[in-house]
Amino acid sequence: MELTKEQAIDISIELWTWLAETGSGRKLEWQGWKKYGAMGCGCALCAYTEQQEEGAAAVTCKPCPYYRKFHGKCFKRNRIYAKWEKTNNIDQRKKYASQFLEQLRQLKEA
Repeated sequence: MELTKEQAIDISIELWTWLAETGSGRKLEWQGWKKYGAMGCGCALCAYTEQQEEGAAAVTCKPCPYYRKFHGKCFKRNRIYAKWEKTNNIDQRKKYASQFLEQLRQLKEA
């Protein structure tokens, strides 16, 4: 699926809304993948970034809207995404997913 920046953000918001509501620690369990198709890293922003760097020897995060807005990779240590990924506690996952979702919503404003 060829994605626009806006579509990638919207799909990400849908996914992370579900993660914040359910506390799931597995993005691949989201039923939205049936609608949108599988995406690299289970992430529409990563899929968008890969499209922007088509033909590059190695994909970087530089075209990613998250990277550009928040000045770095989402999965770096001590970032909200990394905290969500590392915890097994459902309440903590909900908390971090909600915080990450708020950051994604900020991307719509940019």
